[in-house]
Amino acid sequence: MKILAIILIVLGFSDLKAQDFRITRLEKKKVEAKSQPSKQTSGRKEDEELLSKIFENNQRINELLEKRTNIPVIWEQGSTILTGAVFRGTLLNSINSTNLGSPVLVKAHEGQGLAPKTKFSCQGVTQNKRVFTLCNKMITPEKETIIQAQILNRDGTSGLIGIYDDAKEDLIAGAVISDFAQGMLSAAQTRIAGPFGSIRDDSVKNQVLQGLVESGRTTSDILLEDMKTKEPIVTIEAEEEVLIYFMEAVHEN
Repeated sequence: MKILAIILIVLGFSDLKAQDFRITRLEKKKVEAKSQPSKQTSGRKEDEELLSKIFENNQRINELLEKRTNIPVIWEQGSTILTGAVFRGTLLNSINSTNLGSPVLVKAHEGQGLAPKTKFSCQGVTQNKRVFTLCNKMITPEKETIIQAQILNRDGTSGLIGIYDDAKEDLIAGAVISDFAQGMLSAAQTRIAGPFGSIRDDSVKNQVLQGLVESGRTTSDILLEDMKTKEPIVTIEAEEEVLIYFMEAVHEN
């Protein structure tokens, strides 16, 4: 009986142990199930706060950009053009320059720091088969500024190069033809042999020929005189690219 009692006591003790273990495991599962939703809730709150901050920052940036784009862009015209500054431009008119001077209008290219549609009023004079061009005004849509600038070729040389014509060749050719005609008319006149040599016949034919010879001499004299006073002309077509060189600084107000 003692042995049977001892066996019953051992079995009862082991059953109690198993029940304790089962209870412990169930309590752990309950705790884990309760703690998991709290972690997920806190993570969602952090994400929502971060998204709200990003959204607020985006709104501020958009407001700043909208204010900036609504501000009109105004060129204050307060810059300084220093001596030696060079800008690219294009001739707006053709040039037929003489020693008396010819008007020249140059338009500056865009994107060089000048006001849009800036033009230069200049005057060109022919010297040494070139057109030396000086500018005295810079014209913008708002105002005119007194300047001292010179127009150069694209390679930087002074005096614009064009088609040179002094018209002397035509004058020389005309004078040569006139002298040749005089000789032909003189040879065509008839002469009469006399004791003191041949003399010109006073016939009507000779009188007409002599009149033509005198007219030829007058023509030759006129052509030679024109050749001395003829002014050379240099022709430059429009849309020629040039350089605008500032000889003095310009302070724009």
